[in-house]
Amino acid sequence: MIGFLRDGEAVTARFTPEERAVLIALAGQLIEMLEERAAESPADVLYAQLGIGGASAPPLDPALARLLPDAYRGDEEAASEHRRFTELGLVERKAANARAVILALESTALDSYEVRLDAATVQSWLRHLTDLRLVIAARLQIEEDGDEGTGDDAMLDLYDWLGWQQESLVGCLP
Repeated sequence: MIGFLRDGEAVTARFTPEERAVLIALAGQLIEMLEERAAESPADVLYAQLGIGGASAPPLDPALARLLPDAYRGDEEAASEHRRFTELGLVERKAANARAVILALESTALDSYEVRLDAATVQSWLRHLTDLRLVIAARLQIEEDGDEGTGDDAMLDLYDWLGWQQESLVGCLP
């Protein structure tokens, strides 16, 4: 991959078959994590139709906790109440971003693997790349800039590669 490039009103990128497969697999794994979390939420038909609802307790998985943080640190009751009304919508938006990435990648011609993104899809990609990096950072125990993380070199390389993609895409914003 040579990075994202601005092409008029659109942004383009060309991926190798391996890069495309990795991005699709990561997006699928993220969707699965989010759907499992959504399934833990109490069922309320009216709230679900409005995109409102969610569990009141924070996720136990550090990666999900990074994706779905407490809105009010230090005030468990307020954080719980906020989470109960907003988490389901947040989970749905994050899954929709991942699906937009999968759709863009699966829509590429099999011989070129070039994606062409409009402004809305660029935003979905940026949000999704951020979500992937948050999950991987949690797995590597990276808490802040400068942390080297713990884990295998392949996971660290993936984290850096996603960061490079994200930076390349941000550089294409008007």
